[in-house]
Amino acid sequence: MARVNVGVVGLGVQGLAHVEALSGLHDARIVAVADLDFERAKKVAREYGIPRAYDSAHKLAQDSEVEAVIVATPDYAHLEPVMTALREGKHVLVEKPMATCLEDAEKMAEEAKKRGVLLMVNFENRFNPPFAYVKELLSRGELGVPLHAYIRLSDTIYVPRKMLSWASKTSVAFFLMSHTVDLARWYFDGEVREVYSVSVSRILKDIGTPDAYAAILKFRGGFALLESSWILPETEPSIFDFKLELVCSNGAVYVDTQKESLTLCTAKAHTYPHLAKLYRLHGTPTGFLKEADRHFIECVEGRAEPIIKAEDGVANVRVLEAIVKSCKEGRPIRL
Repeated sequence: MARVNVGVVGLGVQGLAHVEALSGLHDARIVAVADLDFERAKKVAREYGIPRAYDSAHKLAQDSEVEAVIVATPDYAHLEPVMTALREGKHVLVEKPMATCLEDAEKMAEEAKKRGVLLMVNFENRFNPPFAYVKELLSRGELGVPLHAYIRLSDTIYVPRKMLSWASKTSVAFFLMSHTVDLARWYFDGEVREVYSVSVSRILKDIGTPDAYAAILKFRGGFALLESSWILPETEPSIFDFKLELVCSNGAVYVDTQKESLTLCTAKAHTYPHLAKLYRLHGTPTGFLKEADRHFIECVEGRAEPIIKAEDGVANVRVLEAIVKSCKEGRPIRL
């Protein structure tokens, strides 16, 4: 069976997750990986039997065997690898947020259109079963129309302090609210008309990012209240807290992915293991990240229409910029 030859750029936590997910897809083959840390790239290539390792996105993009590229570099470092891959005629899946400024996101979308290649943003929660099921209920009309939503996605302080060496070059808005802004746009099936936000900055002032944001997004006929924090205590049983409350004209739905119906208690800790995103089930990678990658590969092959388009990534960044701007200026921002 013909397979799509894929290259992965950026081998941090999320990049490695993509490598693992792709290794479980029969219609995809990883032929190259790249990371600025060349030793890391070579190590990953050895472990997964990947033919080539590179120390730059440019070298990977010039690999004639690569047909599609997944860009999983840090939030602020998407523009160069994405543009390089697009100019070489490669299809691209870029991690969220598409960029940390609207100008960069627009450049990527324009280049993809110019080259006639696919550009998707990995809003992976559109493939996360409970969130996807909510969209299905809305599409079938079982809940009526959405009126108001509350979406909370927060991390423990471990993420900005220890997990991300580049936390000072992004913010909790871009890192976490990119997920929740996308879900809000998806459920309300329309564009955000106005944004008003507030933030608090005390604990993370030394790395130059707010501790938390709250934002109200106004849509035609409804609103969504988003909340994201980067300072939950490390003693939390889960690294993240992710909840949705959606009230509609004919019902309501509530999602809590923090526990995933599993609690683990050992002599050392009380934790909520997370298996839904990526887990080896009897030796085979499974989970919603794998399904997001599968969808990208099927779109490259022409067997599916993209659920997420480049325009969704641009609109997402536009709202995120407005959240940051509203907070700084202390006023609502019209879009």
